[in-house]
Amino acid sequence: MMETVRSRVSVLGSFCTLMCLVALVGIASPASAQLRGLDGGEWQYLGGDAGHTRSSPHLTQIDASNFSDLQVAWTFRGDNFGPFREFTARSTPVYADGVLYTVFGGRRQVVAIDPATGEALWTFREPETMRFLRSPRADFGKGVAYAEVDGRGVIFITSPGYFLWALDAKTGRPLENWGASPPIESFSRSGVVDLIPDLVGDWGPWQEYVAGGGSYDADHGIPRQLGMVTASA
Repeated sequence: MMETVRSRVSVLGSFCTLMCLVALVGIASPASAQLRGLDGGEWQYLGGDAGHTRSSPHLTQIDASNFSDLQVAWTFRGDNFGPFREFTARSTPVYADGVLYTVFGGRRQVVAIDPATGEALWTFREPETMRFLRSPRADFGKGVAYAEVDGRGVIFITSPGYFLWALDAKTGRPLENWGASPPIESFSRSGVVDLIPDLVGDWGPWQEYVAGGGSYDADHGIPRQLGMVTASA
């Protein structure tokens, strides 16, 4: 339940506030019309478009007159996407080129779904690492990012272990000639970037650890005594 607390304001103050809002809306409107991600009824960003407006002028089939007539067409369950059951699902799918893309389970597995039938077209699961097993944010996350790179759809996802993946939107395979594979045997040779080294490179505790003879372990990440690095989205 959300409650709203209204403060007492003068009539003049309310009028000035209203005029400021009108002015801001007038300024923002031209820019809003140029936001990318909604062409043809698509939803290419978590918030729909590049401005995160969460609305689309193209989606007009459902309105107040027919909302009560809607029925469940299919259900996609995430029970099998991870080593433990999840009770929260806060990811928002993106819709591009006729396909839904989202994440499921504690591993944040990427799934491409046929929106007409609910069929899984492909899935991507990051190989297991100690970083994932120790991650304090092993969860669905908010979803994926979509972009068109050199004319090809690409799905980007940051995992609980703090790896950034770039996947071919058609196949779900890691992108070739992209990234720099970490020295972990089960990882692909491309399509992935280890985000931790650049993050901690100039961090004082890490520099002291290295000066004392410590070294970086891509499977474990930084030593637990220094802390933990993960991604929530």
